[in-house]
Amino acid sequence: MNVAVVEDSRNNIVKKHQELVRNARYKLSELGIKTIAILISQINVSDEDFKEYAIRIDDIKKLAGDSKTKNTKHYVDIVTEDLMSKPFWIKNERFNWVTYARWEEGSNIVLFEIHRKLKPYLLELQKNFLQYNIANILPLKSSYIIRLYELCKDHYMESTRYQTNKKSVQFELKIDRMRELFNIPSSYQYSSGIKLRILEKAAQQFKEKTDIQITYTEQKIGRKVDRIIITVKANDKGSADPQRNRKGFISFVRDTYKPNIEKGIYPTIIATKEGDLKIDRDGKLYITASAGALPGTLDHTQSDKLWDWLYNGVKSGEFELS
Repeated sequence: MNVAVVEDSRNNIVKKHQELVRNARYKLSELGIKTIAILISQINVSDEDFKEYAIRIDDIKKLAGDSKTKNTKHYVDIVTEDLMSKPFWIKNERFNWVTYARWEEGSNIVLFEIHRKLKPYLLELQKNFLQYNIANILPLKSSYIIRLYELCKDHYMESTRYQTNKKSVQFELKIDRMRELFNIPSSYQYSSGIKLRILEKAAQQFKEKTDIQITYTEQKIGRKVDRIIITVKANDKGSADPQRNRKGFISFVRDTYKPNIEKGIYPTIIATKEGDLKIDRDGKLYITASAGALPGTLDHTQSDKLWDWLYNGVKSGEFELS
């Protein structure tokens, strides 16, 4: 059984089609959005169909900021109700995130089936997709702020995927469109609601806790703010994402795929056509078709080229770590 573990930094990449980010209209709770993100992070890049995806109830409690409540059924009810009773619109279709949930009394696991209509938006994605480390959204407070993070991150990724030297990205977001996508109630006035409770808090939380930071300017028609121009930049200091920079990525991979020299075990980072990509005892990368075999000779220049290739490939979403 594939069980999501919130702290498992090798199994926490959320990948979804751009349509699901920019055009899906829905309102989930903060807990619901984080839960579906964990389920999505379990989908493997090679999957051709959905499986049953599991999440531990203890992790649901952590997402809710409650590690003491013993009433397990309470959280099962909250999460399943959120994901199965709040359908969303995308294009001209309306459906729920999940179609099935199962929990057995006394178990710490809830099983979910993701709706089959989501296959084009979550499986076999080759282009026009958003990818981010789930560690960036877990600390965010508010479903609106998480949705805004995904939107900003998607625009940033689209513009920088093939322009790695680009320092910042700008995009326009109409207030009415934001209300529609995020399902923001009319009781949220712009100044006291959207600006103060979403935009300002998002800017602060992104800077402190994620891999991006934002600023924005208002565009008015008469006295009314009609749209905002959002500027997105990379934010190395606030990110918990091991992909945030090359140095951090190398440290993460070395710690995660550390060889057991005594037993002759060298874990595979990714499998390539030429062989398995591994780390030797000195922390250098090499490719070998023979699992566990060390290269005869390998200099730092060769290893650095492999590190560049691995980092850029993972960051762009071309492939995922094993």
